[in-house]
Amino acid sequence: MQADNSPNKWLALVGLSLLSFTAFLDYTIVATALPFIQKDLNATVLQLQWVMNIYGMILCMFMIAAGQAGDLFGRKTIYFTGFILFGIAALGAGGASSIEWLISFRAIQGFAAAIIFTVGVALLPQAFPAQEQTRAIGIFSAFNGAGLAVGPFLGGLLITFLSWRWVFWINIPLIVFGLLLCMPHLKPSPRPDYKIKIDWLGLLLLIVGLGSLVYGIIFGEQTGWDHSLTWTFIGTGVVALLLLIAVENRVAQPLLDFSLFRNSHATLAMLVCSAAGFITFVFMFFDPLYLEIIRKQGAFMVGIILLSVPAIQVIISLLFEKLVKKTGVFNLILYALLAALLAAICHVLFTSSINMLFVIFALMLMGYTWGIANVGSISAIAQSVKPEKLGGAIGTVFTFWNISGSIFLALTSVIFHWRESDALFTGLAKANVAMTPEQQQQIQGLISDPQHAQVVITQYFSGKAGDIYQLFESSFMAGFHAVAWFAIVIMVIIFLAGLALSKK
Repeated sequence: MQADNSPNKWLALVGLSLLSFTAFLDYTIVATALPFIQKDLNATVLQLQWVMNIYGMILCMFMIAAGQAGDLFGRKTIYFTGFILFGIAALGAGGASSIEWLISFRAIQGFAAAIIFTVGVALLPQAFPAQEQTRAIGIFSAFNGAGLAVGPFLGGLLITFLSWRWVFWINIPLIVFGLLLCMPHLKPSPRPDYKIKIDWLGLLLLIVGLGSLVYGIIFGEQTGWDHSLTWTFIGTGVVALLLLIAVENRVAQPLLDFSLFRNSHATLAMLVCSAAGFITFVFMFFDPLYLEIIRKQGAFMVGIILLSVPAIQVIISLLFEKLVKKTGVFNLILYALLAALLAAICHVLFTSSINMLFVIFALMLMGYTWGIANVGSISAIAQSVKPEKLGGAIGTVFTFWNISGSIFLALTSVIFHWRESDALFTGLAKANVAMTPEQQQQIQGLISDPQHAQVVITQYFSGKAGDIYQLFESSFMAGFHAVAWFAIVIMVIIFLAGLALSKK
């Protein structure tokens, strides 16, 4: 099918970009409302975590299926259906009268987001001729970064002047306007020239596999890694995914086409998305803690400093067309993998007194990797995969982003807490500070909660409170650096793999 060469394609781009902005906005804006949701709906901490976790878990489970559904049944139809569902769920979430209803509507939003994140980008190549696709992808991804960046700020305004419910309801006018802009100007997507046969067994194994694995990771973080159910879920997920591999290699029309990974360019896209998954899930979790606990930055300044990441992502997206012409998309991906490695090395050098410009430099490196993962992976896939299979391929690659991020966050949380606890109690023993088992348990529970820790430490050890609190901070940095070293190992492996693929 020929791409649309009329001026209407730019209206379609603005509409698609605005809709994508809405979905990415929802990814970050909800976090600002959590304390107010907890108070208003009398939610427990565990329930509050599920408001965020259920979204990502459902998203991971259905991204590949959503991409393939667009390929089989028409991306335009599936995409608009996804946004209508997203809008209905946003209405329901904003009007939820209980935390259980809110979690349910967030699950529906996660399902709709799986459609939005995969099918939306697959619509771009069919709307633009080849020579304009890079520019369109860059503009589209810039909107994504803007959505991520503005989320916390807009959430604060809405909560201050209206209520937490508006962090969900703000989606409705944006969705309506975006749909009105792009609906008339998008042509139907190309359909496969063979009879459609849905791989139901593959879909079931994918849902069970990814769902059980991600749930097991979340359950392990919240309940404990020694809990039998943790490993039951993880084991079920691993077995289901192994069965999926066996089944998909024998199916004529598989849900997950493993032949995609015979293409070195598509595999490069997967690698950069895995690196970006580490950055967005791990570094963006621990860096705010470092800035607050060690650098004593308030919430507003933490937000300003962290804006370095999405700001660079937006700039990279807007300059992407020029960068591709100068160096080529696959070199840009290699540079992004190198930037992720350098960012990890920078984190090992973070201290309580290192120049803040160095910290911002590390965040900018992360922003570059994130930006190239967004636009570069889409461009690499679009150049490497047949148009009728584009949605499924993008869904597959972006699933690696979310799955790798979830797994890496779970692993680094274990590494961090083990190393921090070990450093804290070793230091207390050397300082001859005697504690009862109850005090040990209480202090261990205060890790990463510095304000409460100061109160308790002063209460128990008033004479040594200052020294003990410094030990508390140094133990945090021990855990932080352990995570950074783990990041270096992972990024070296990913970079070397990318370097080997680039030579094929």
